[in-house]
Amino acid sequence: MPVFRSTREAKEYLAGRILAEARREGHPLSDVERKMLYFAETGWTLPDMAEASAEFDRTCNQDEYEQKIAALVRNLLARSQGGYEREAWDQAVEKLSEEDHYLLVLIGAGKRSAVPDRSEPMPEPDAAEAEIEPSPGRTSRVLVAAMICVVVLGLCTLLVVALDGP
Repeated sequence: MPVFRSTREAKEYLAGRILAEARREGHPLSDVERKMLYFAETGWTLPDMAEASAEFDRTCNQDEYEQKIAALVRNLLARSQGGYEREAWDQAVEKLSEEDHYLLVLIGAGKRSAVPDRSEPMPEPDAAEAEIEPSPGRTSRVLVAAMICVVVLGLCTLLVVALDGP
């Protein structure tokens, strides 16, 4: 079982699995779609990510892209319900969730999708998988959002007090 020593290793593993699934299904990703698997506001990403992100915004539909990647993840996970591949996947997701990466959003969308892909039958979930799990890193994202709201509210309060001053 691999041990991912860095978020970069984990991200490269997950992106590689998604890219392989896209090729397996006969719908390989474009260069800019591939690069967006590595997008991150913070943490490791590709050196030309700013250019790739700008090109993505100009040429791609984000909702369609997210649905496309979600379907790939859903199909990939449906075929690897256990064993080495699933353990490695889960371990990579866990390592990546130490930071904020767009790939976690895409993977979470694939795991939570309510519309099953009809091209392959979905296996019956076992009792443990039937329980709803929170997406990786969700708690930390919620806490960060709450802290940002508190800071913004505090700044607004200071601004109102300053404007109402003598």
